[in-house]
Amino acid sequence: MDLYMNGYSYRGYEMGYALRKAREFGYRGVELRSFSDIDISTPETVTRTLERATPLLSDLDLAVCSVWYGPLAVSRADEFLAEEKAFCDVLGVLAQYGVPILHTHLSLLRADGWGEVISAGAVAADYEAVRRALDRVAPVAEREGVKIAIETHMGRIHDSAASLLRILTECPSAHIVACLDYANMLIVNPQESFAEKIQLFGSRIGYTHIKNVKLLPGGYDWNLSVRWGDVNYYRVFEALKKVGYGGACTVEYCGTGDPDVFVADDARYLNELAVRVGM
Repeated sequence: MDLYMNGYSYRGYEMGYALRKAREFGYRGVELRSFSDIDISTPETVTRTLERATPLLSDLDLAVCSVWYGPLAVSRADEFLAEEKAFCDVLGVLAQYGVPILHTHLSLLRADGWGEVISAGAVAADYEAVRRALDRVAPVAEREGVKIAIETHMGRIHDSAASLLRILTECPSAHIVACLDYANMLIVNPQESFAEKIQLFGSRIGYTHIKNVKLLPGGYDWNLSVRWGDVNYYRVFEALKKVGYGGACTVEYCGTGDPDVFVADDARYLNELAVRVGM
């Protein structure tokens, strides 16, 4: 199992500090995100980030498993084609630097203009708009050899496993894949069956996020290590092994306090867990 550290764990820190901690705690590499001294919001800033990161990564013997960029703005009437082109340009940048995954969300505004479409209110026309956008970007991803990993995330049309699976089913390109984030899935559906959903996604799982959450009567708590939350990662890894998942497992800490404590503990626990499960 290849264990990577999500740069979001060190949001507000300098990139160099985060990369050194990834090496110190034994991660194979990182998902690059914006840091206090790094902005990843345009094709140009993605290029500058990778230019700056490359010598640091080489010195530390770390790899980049993915870059977060997005969201991909979905047009209803071709109103976001400029943003879509920039998104496609980033695919070319990642290909140039050998980064295999562009990790993203989709942004689809409601037809009435009142916020984002979420799966609970999505209709056929919403999924059709998503399909058209992905049909345009998928050939670029295929040409560049970079996969687009769409994350299960609250507040998006792909907030649930079921809605993301529908999106992928309607866009059969092997370069449009799922990024399963199990804590996010649990927030949207506290009765979620991870083993069942992992089986349904099968080979369309191209990326996976590892973090944990404690569900509370009035919300949820991110301030805990992976070993302590409501997601049973023994069962998750067991299910991933059954479908033959061999991609990156990227560990993300979303809480407050000193991230070093949590990032280090997560590496220890997940490496031990991988041995138990035989991944």
